[in-house]
Amino acid sequence: MSNQQMNKPTRTTLVTLARRQWLAGAAIGAIGAIGALGSLGGCGFQLRRGYDMAFKTVQLTGFAGNSPLAAELARALEASGVNVVGSTLEAVQAASASSVPSTHIVIEGLTDRRDRRATTTTAYGQIRDMAATTVLRFQIKRGDGSVLLAPADVVLSSSMTYNEKDALAKQNEFDALHLAMQTDIVKQVMRRLAAIKPAQLIDTSAR
Repeated sequence: MSNQQMNKPTRTTLVTLARRQWLAGAAIGAIGAIGALGSLGGCGFQLRRGYDMAFKTVQLTGFAGNSPLAAELARALEASGVNVVGSTLEAVQAASASSVPSTHIVIEGLTDRRDRRATTTTAYGQIRDMAATTVLRFQIKRGDGSVLLAPADVVLSSSMTYNEKDALAKQNEFDALHLAMQTDIVKQVMRRLAAIKPAQLIDTSAR
């Protein structure tokens, strides 16, 4: 066996690394968000410890391995007592079952994007106002692959003035805006997940 083959990561290793990267990225994002969350505290923003979920395990697919939104979503799910797994096999093992349990769901990220664009410019082409947008399009599937929640979109946008002479400070402001919108999107997804009833986890359409 060549050294290249010996050093080639297995699929299980990649899944484990991806999950660790998500959680690590979420922790770093949380540290950087302290200032932004502090400013949101005055307008009624509150962190919630968790939700009661009908499902026990969840797999996140379709997201980039370094997606900060997926990292925050995974952390929120874990805080609600849900086991975030890397595959259906892990869900089967976690449930000590012989097949994928009905208490397992898959959240598939179809679009996970951050955008920034100029909305107002001067006659000389200088940017005066910009808009920051965070987009998530996702669907939820049952453990058997049937669709539990059809593709849904969550789009948040916020505008701000822009000064090219203070580009670094404005970049930090954009990062804070995206982080705040990301947290809001995760909260919206968590509320939708919390609304799922145990009976919905079983596909009865084929009966």
